[in-house]
Amino acid sequence: MKLILALVALYSGLIFAQEVTPTVRLQQSVSFSDDLQFQNLDLAIERQLASFDRIGLKGQIKFGSKLYPKTVLRDSLILLRDLAKKALQCQRTNPATACLDQFNAAMNSQFAIYVPVVNKKTKNGTVKARTQTKFTSYYSPDLHGSRVPTERFKRAIYRKPDAPHDNYTRVAIDYKGALAGRGYEIFWVEESFYDLYLLHVQGGGRINVFDANGNKEVKYLSYDGKNSQPFKMVYHYMMAQGYLKPGDAGIPGQRRFLEEHPEKEEEVFGSCPSYVYFKESDQEPVGLNNIPLTENRSLAIDSRIYKTMGMINFVKVVKASHVDENGQVVKVPFSRFFISQDTGGAIRGNARCDLYFGYGPLAELTAYNLNDFGEQYFLIKK
Repeated sequence: MKLILALVALYSGLIFAQEVTPTVRLQQSVSFSDDLQFQNLDLAIERQLASFDRIGLKGQIKFGSKLYPKTVLRDSLILLRDLAKKALQCQRTNPATACLDQFNAAMNSQFAIYVPVVNKKTKNGTVKARTQTKFTSYYSPDLHGSRVPTERFKRAIYRKPDAPHDNYTRVAIDYKGALAGRGYEIFWVEESFYDLYLLHVQGGGRINVFDANGNKEVKYLSYDGKNSQPFKMVYHYMMAQGYLKPGDAGIPGQRRFLEEHPEKEEEVFGSCPSYVYFKESDQEPVGLNNIPLTENRSLAIDSRIYKTMGMINFVKVVKASHVDENGQVVKVPFSRFFISQDTGGAIRGNARCDLYFGYGPLAELTAYNLNDFGEQYFLIKK
């Protein structure tokens, strides 16, 4: 009897240790061309391997109809790292096209390729499988600040209060001083309240910290919780009030309106009572499992569906290139390797990705203009 119970317990444990991904095996070859020539890929892989060392990889994970031990995620990363390194070495003495052909042959022969599947109802009620993924992107804003308030650095960035202050809204904190002088300030910045709102939208950033002598050090801001108030994008309110014209509801239009109408700031931000708190770090903003995000290599997926981070993703979609003479954002196709290392409240669904583009004006331009369907592939070592 004890043996039977032990076997039942073991069997139950195996069942609960399994994860199932909503994917299907692709039976055709894929052209793997990385537009960044593998830059930063090794760093993202090393960070993920270090995370696996900390948390371990127990249980099994199912892609398509095949069940793998979760340790295959580690093996897959190591294989990709080795093949990328070999491709770069090849390019030192051989034509790039020949090296890419060799890399693609190795990738397609040594990896099983899976795509996400979404069953979507059509207008006539039938169910149609969709394999394309919806892509957006995010970035880390750059700020300039000080550890003490000055005439230049006036607006505070707060850490999470020791006691709950869930009733304190954005207006109460930023305009009424609800938390001022209580020791929760970690920095004061010169940027506007709109820039702080964008920092909250992104959930992390980089800050150039200046002392009284003008010396600078670079620190990072990572998400440290929020109040319990609902988050609402302010452009919805601005559109409803007629403050923005159709076609001009993007970041430049919002910023321009607030700069031209400072008397409307408090009213506009009152439509988004949610408030995000931050913590200071010497590392880049972190994703799940405290993994530092790697610019142009980390992505966020729905962690309710894909519970284990560290999966290799190869994506083909578009990105912002520049703004033309008519003020229109020009997009170009690209393909690149990413690693799933983050999640987000708005990232919901089997085929939904948020790509992390890091820092700078181009990353910001892409973050606010990528909202497109593309291709997503999960790569698992055979």
